[in-house]
Amino acid sequence: DETFDLLVIGGGITGAGIARDAAMRGMKVAMIEAKDYCSGTSSKSSKLLHGGIRYLEQFQIGLVFEASKERRLHSDLLSPHLATPVPFMIPVYPWSPHGMMAMTAGVFLYDTLAMFRNHGTRVLSREKALHEEGRIEPKGLKGGVVYHDVVMDDARIGYENVRSAAHHGAVVINYAYVRGFDKDGTGKIRGAWVKDATAPAKADFLVKAKAFVNASGPWCDYIRRLADPDVEPMLRPTKGVHLVLPDLSLGKKHAFVLTAKQDNRVFFSIPWFGRTLVGTTDTDYDPQTDGPLDDIRATQNDVDYLMESVKRTFPTADVGPSHVQSTFAGLRPLVSEGKANDPSAVSREHRIWQEGSGLFSIAGGKYTTYRTMAFELVDKVQKYLGREGKFSPRPSVTHAEPLVLPSSAKERQNFSSAMDEYNHALDPATVKHLQLRYGARWQRVADLAVNDSSLRQRVVASEPDLMAEVIYARESEMAVTFEDFLRRRTMLALKAPLLNDFDRVAKAAALFGEPSLSREQLAHWQGLDLK
Repeated sequence: DETFDLLVIGGGITGAGIARDAAMRGMKVAMIEAKDYCSGTSSKSSKLLHGGIRYLEQFQIGLVFEASKERRLHSDLLSPHLATPVPFMIPVYPWSPHGMMAMTAGVFLYDTLAMFRNHGTRVLSREKALHEEGRIEPKGLKGGVVYHDVVMDDARIGYENVRSAAHHGAVVINYAYVRGFDKDGTGKIRGAWVKDATAPAKADFLVKAKAFVNASGPWCDYIRRLADPDVEPMLRPTKGVHLVLPDLSLGKKHAFVLTAKQDNRVFFSIPWFGRTLVGTTDTDYDPQTDGPLDDIRATQNDVDYLMESVKRTFPTADVGPSHVQSTFAGLRPLVSEGKANDPSAVSREHRIWQEGSGLFSIAGGKYTTYRTMAFELVDKVQKYLGREGKFSPRPSVTHAEPLVLPSSAKERQNFSSAMDEYNHALDPATVKHLQLRYGARWQRVADLAVNDSSLRQRVVASEPDLMAEVIYARESEMAVTFEDFLRRRTMLALKAPLLNDFDRVAKAAALFGEPSLSREQLAHWQGLDLK
């Protein structure tokens, strides 16, 4: 019988950001996600909070400026434990789209748009570039430039937005999906019929609200058609594929901005949890080859495209397709412009619009600017409700509060005092790992390990993740399946050689409550069963 001010459909980073923003303004908010939080595009990014240096050549100055501010806000306040500055090198070759002069001007403009808070920009001679990164191709190298961006945990930042929204009063539910809408006599939506995916035998339930937001990413047009079967499609989804290589296979000190051999498209090579993350591709989505929306897969052609491009800049690197440790693929929910032939030329700017049914939709945009997208949308919702006399507008305050808040004096302890309490059971490296994942809540996981020695065991021998995190994810972080734990509460499925340690991983699955884990499941979760 409860009526919410706002129902958010979609629990990715955009939907979670909207729910948090609205809840912090005092709105009565509900948010539903069809699968796990951030299980779509939001956990399949390049793991960067970045200003978007490549958008400078498209003259999207405003987007780069806004993204640079948001990157800094996360590093300084919102999620500093999940955001790490990393130096990026751009080696310049005859095949590079721009020469040394243009690249030098570009990185200094990038630094300027970040208000000179970019951790430093350098120009490297050919000799200096080879001295710092000896694996890059020396033939034709003209030099390089170095700038900084921020590597982050995309699924964890998304989840912390969900948790923060709930902390401020939002009702959040995963594994619940919209099956249809209930409308009044004028055709305006007044409720959404929702199915609990964990209890399919139960009847649908109606969620009533004064306003409805479609933040479902690649499913945007599907939700719009539930409200009005005659709407024209708005999206042009493009697929982005990444692969993970073992160890620091390419760069020694830097991430790299590279250009693909086939089409000169920009992609990244990033040091990531002791591995190398390579991506991304940018191709129009084809369901025949890429799979359904809820199971986008990398193809062998995608992997070959990236490996061929890596070898152009790192010809002596001992890596090949057989070294790929995992792959993942997602869809960018870009708004169709009807004119760009090249998928990479489609604007990354977001768009917000309202249908005749009253449904608000949001699509496009960059992960980095999710917070500003969210407060822009909530502003529009508040104006709409204000016109209807249903809500008094309040300003956004999401810029002023960290995503993870300590809830007790114990959680405010510094590292040294905490180690005095935990050093009998946990080594400093494990404590640091927990701090970097859970922020102010890290001791809740540590206490589980301290109180039960079996939970101090590692999920995978090569990684610091503890069995205690399995329990914590299931009982305190809304993880419904073991895949939720491996893919999003941690990123073990992306970074760890799970098949090489199958017995230990199967033990963790049984601890979670799924005793019948198979090798085929693991290979699928790691994207090793290429199409």
